[in-house]
Amino acid sequence: MTAPITTPSEREEFYALLKRFHGHRCPMSVLGARLGLAARERVGRHGEDGDVAAVYYHRTCAVDGIQVALGTTSGNTNIEVRPEGIHRLEAINKTRRMQAVLSLTDEALRRGKEYGDLRRSGGDPEKMEAILKGLEEAPEAELIKVESFY
Repeated sequence: MTAPITTPSEREEFYALLKRFHGHRCPMSVLGARLGLAARERVGRHGEDGDVAAVYYHRTCAVDGIQVALGTTSGNTNIEVRPEGIHRLEAINKTRRMQAVLSLTDEALRRGKEYGDLRRSGGDPEKMEAILKGLEEAPEAELIKVESFY
């Protein structure tokens, strides 16, 4: 399986790539990346670990984070977005017959809302950056609920 991101420099490089791909830093792209990374640890990354496909149930910036982390892109038609308003990711490795279903926790969504509220009120950029760093570095269990894995 694709090696996980473990060192601070790997994490920094990964999130710099996400920023370039997405165009800016925001909580939903980071949370999408966290979902994608959690799925990647369970089913692998498309192309490197087999034929991986994904379904995400909300049309938000999270989709870009999932694409960067999981390698499932709209260009290779391995990601489907269903605008149902649910922050839930289904990732399937068709080659290895593995599936993971993950969702964002209430805590993850609370932190994302806190960032959004700050941004809308012209809030402190340092505090906003601290929220994003916290989302990047938080333990997986604080942000991600693993609904199923097989």
